[in-house]
Amino acid sequence: MSQVPERFLWAAGLMKIKPGDHILEIGCGAGLLAEQIAMRLGPKGKIMAVDRSEPMLAKARQRNQAYIAKGVAEFRTGDFVKAQLPDDHFDSIVAFNVNFFWKEPAAELALIRRALKKKGNLYVFYQAPFEITIEAADPVKRKLLEHGFLIRDAQLQQLDPTAAFCIVAG
Repeated sequence: MSQVPERFLWAAGLMKIKPGDHILEIGCGAGLLAEQIAMRLGPKGKIMAVDRSEPMLAKARQRNQAYIAKGVAEFRTGDFVKAQLPDDHFDSIVAFNVNFFWKEPAAELALIRRALKKKGNLYVFYQAPFEITIEAADPVKRKLLEHGFLIRDAQLQQLDPTAAFCIVAG
């Protein structure tokens, strides 16, 4: 198993995952964060991960085959906005370096709002290829606020090779 980048260890720890949680990851890539989440869920928890790239999902499925076999992890190919998700289902929804938050995310945020439990958390993580400050989170915070989310927390973490931010919204 390859070494897990520090950003995914930080993200999974920050999410305060409880056994039995239902979590959605948007843009899971090779499944490194999904794996960190799955190992914290226990047998009744579930992670569903969605990504547009079938080659990346093949890597994610390979990496997480034990969690798939246990029924803890599911990986779906497709455009997130077209995903068929259950309403009021997820305790947490997480996205790491997903670019739609900087664009016009009305459709995506409406889908997140419907799928997230009333007291659930949306975690938006971002690590740039260059150093950033917490102000780099401001455009994303504005988009979330414009679409009816409350910002519960925003923090910057110094990581290798550059800092990353997390916005927690609900």
